[in-house]
Amino acid sequence: MRINMLKFSKKEKAAGKKIYRKFTIEKKKNPKAPLISFDGLNRLLDDDEKKLIEKVLSVNPKDYGKNHTIFYGIDPVPKDLVAIENQTYFPAENKDVKKVKTQYLPKAVFVAFLRMKKAMKKELGKAVNVTSGYRSPAFQALILFTVLFQNKWSMKKTLLRLTLPGCSEHGYPPRQAMDLAPEKGIKNLEDFNRTEEYKWLLKNAKKFCFRLSYPKNNNYGVMFEPWHWRYVKHK
Repeated sequence: MRINMLKFSKKEKAAGKKIYRKFTIEKKKNPKAPLISFDGLNRLLDDDEKKLIEKVLSVNPKDYGKNHTIFYGIDPVPKDLVAIENQTYFPAENKDVKKVKTQYLPKAVFVAFLRMKKAMKKELGKAVNVTSGYRSPAFQALILFTVLFQNKWSMKKTLLRLTLPGCSEHGYPPRQAMDLAPEKGIKNLEDFNRTEEYKWLLKNAKKFCFRLSYPKNNNYGVMFEPWHWRYVKHK
């Protein structure tokens, strides 16, 4: 079956470069960037940039092999989000302490995460940070676009790593996703599955209502993501 891959003109790529720069600045200066609405996003963009974002979001995931994509919906930002601040880590390449940018989780998910983190610290002597929690659908759109730009406009490569707005567990509190990383830092997140923290999560995360979303050879057409865990409340 022939795939209807998107192609981009020079004008669109120029607009894309502007969006990339704007988003980079917005993330740095605004700690609440992950909560941005589509109205707020549109205020950042000119007409050409808006058209480009709309084009990127118009793709059919099935054209790129993602036949099991679930559409959760485009919902407003929840009101019970808890800001996770002052997380620190030690990058693997040096001993300087770094700060993780402010992240957000629904209150119930945040409480469950803290319980799990405390248990890991007690049993393992190590812990994990939330490097990405709740992301609004509009923020997901910007991340998707950013990765597309970094992938030199390859939608196929981009959708291997990310899902479209409304299809991401990061923006769906009943199945809230969070990306985790060792508190002490890690040079390459793709190696997270080799850490003691990951092995502990495989054995214990279910006790705290968390599941690995994208194991190896998953049916969602998403690459193996050992750092991506979702919250599933026990019935």
